[in-house]
Amino acid sequence: MNSRERSTVLSYPTNLPPAGTQLNTQTWENKMNADTVGEIIATRQLYYLDDANERRKVGIFIGKPQIAADSEEYECAFHVIGIGNQEAMKARGHDSIQALQSALILAAATVNHLNTQLGRKLTWEGGVKGELGFP
Repeated sequence: MNSRERSTVLSYPTNLPPAGTQLNTQTWENKMNADTVGEIIATRQLYYLDDANERRKVGIFIGKPQIAADSEEYECAFHVIGIGNQEAMKARGHDSIQALQSALILAAATVNHLNTQLGRKLTWEGGVKGELGFP
């Protein structure tokens, strides 16, 4: 594997915290820094059915949009836990709504890409197999 290739990482996170709460870093096995997304305003829980037919949890956290430290734009952090590179990411926008929309679009693109790498084995309880509930 060269330095540009990334493998898909699966871990075993526990239940997602409710929206509007700060993340308890001990809830997840891979030590997420609560400051990476700030106040969580939305979550989605997905499942991956592995080869042993066990459901592994995959969590998506969306942080509250806030003014960026280095500009007058807004940024909205999001974090995918349980799959992928486990790094928090930020989306930007002219205002908080555009930043939030951008975060949802980027989170969806990230999870859809990972789902393709996994042979479309991610599911959302609100949908059918392979459907993740994002536009």
